[in-house]
Amino acid sequence: MSQTKTELLQGNLYINGEWISEEEQTYFESINPATQELVGTCAAAKASQVDDAVKAASTAYSHWKNTSIPERAAFLTKAAELFEDRKEELAQVMTKEMGKPLTESIGEVGVVIATAQYMAGEGRRLFGEIVPAGFPDRDIKMVREPLGVVACITPWNFPVSLASYKMFAALIAGNTVVWKPASEVALSAKIFMEVLHAAGLPKGTINLLTGSGRIVGQKLATHSEVKIISFTGSTEVGQQLAEMSSKTLKRISLELGGKNAVIVLKDADLDKAAEGIIKSAFTTTGQRCTAASRVIVERSVKEELLKKVIALTKEMKVGNGLEQGVVIGPLVNEQQCRLVEDYVQKAVEEGGNIAFGGRALSELGTCYYMPTIIDNVHSNHTIAQEEIFGPVLAFIEVNGYEEAMSVNNGTMYGLSTSIYTSSLHYASRAAKDAVSGLVYINNGTSNAEMGVAFGGMKMSGNGHREVSHHAFDVMTEWKSVYTNY
Repeated sequence: MSQTKTELLQGNLYINGEWISEEEQTYFESINPATQELVGTCAAAKASQVDDAVKAASTAYSHWKNTSIPERAAFLTKAAELFEDRKEELAQVMTKEMGKPLTESIGEVGVVIATAQYMAGEGRRLFGEIVPAGFPDRDIKMVREPLGVVACITPWNFPVSLASYKMFAALIAGNTVVWKPASEVALSAKIFMEVLHAAGLPKGTINLLTGSGRIVGQKLATHSEVKIISFTGSTEVGQQLAEMSSKTLKRISLELGGKNAVIVLKDADLDKAAEGIIKSAFTTTGQRCTAASRVIVERSVKEELLKKVIALTKEMKVGNGLEQGVVIGPLVNEQQCRLVEDYVQKAVEEGGNIAFGGRALSELGTCYYMPTIIDNVHSNHTIAQEEIFGPVLAFIEVNGYEEAMSVNNGTMYGLSTSIYTSSLHYASRAAKDAVSGLVYINNGTSNAEMGVAFGGMKMSGNGHREVSHHAFDVMTEWKSVYTNY
């Protein structure tokens, strides 16, 4: 059923505690990928408004950094309660904007709530250090201090959970925030910011800028008053931001792409492996940085595993994420769907065999693609090297553990690796040998937990971590204080 005019949402900018829309403000549309219906319109920030937001955050910083940590924590605790009240509403808008099944969206709001509660608690553990002095009548202490304005730039696949990782760590540490979400999920960002506004955060402490990455993102990356950039997205854009921010010596945290693999050895429980593989590969329609896009399997069990994975994949219902029982929604837009089509075609041209799927589901709409499994893939094929960000899984045969680990490590990425085996020997070796920020033993590649450092190696990131207290390595800096008495 088509939406009525009154059902359409409008997203404005949030600067210095107020919702802003100027007379000459331009707007862009948010389109539901499942139906192609208009969800609403969102303000596109101008360069001058980026300056306004940064100025507001910079002005608010002097007060916020001197606000006691328990008081900062109280705002996050209040926000957690308010997110609970608006969980269903926010989840509905997320699903309409980017397509993931409603159950996933509801779960994502749950992650936001947990993150707010976790970071509120971590505020009490922003410990410093006492260092023995080398001279008499002297005390030495090292303390963590905030840096100032943090620019949080987030993607569309997890519209609010990734924002919460960055923003709540920044806020509890005493920084202020300017947030630039992906345009595809600008209305979800609006609701997120409404909740923080209702929690009573002081004016200027948080600011929302929706619009073009070319205008907003680049301006934030080069702005002299922005002290930290926290970015999640593609490796290519991360490299560009790093280059742009280098002239002002900003601290930059990059959580980037992945080409994650599930290694399955011949002694593995194949039923559990198959289940872990499809959840890792096809949840969020494969549009997540930790999605499994490669299965590296010992030759002797490949055919059996492939049959099990195909059987489970056939049971997965594809459709509108708001419909009951749907576990695979549409891709975020038509461009992403065409990109997936191109990768599948390239895989076939290079010698891969489509074992399942391999086509767009045009009968459902313009953004749907079948979960696809491609066999006979070699480690040097394009589909085994490049991030696809879609529901495509490549099977690669190997002769044993040594070759499997060599193939796993043989890409430019290093985010998440999974291995299924009943051998303590190989499980322990994999934990050491995998060049990945995340290693899972007998579990899929996408199963992170709160409080555990999240991030990748090689071109999957620049060494910083999120989710755990290690986020404060980005959001604070050390000050050494010498006191002679």
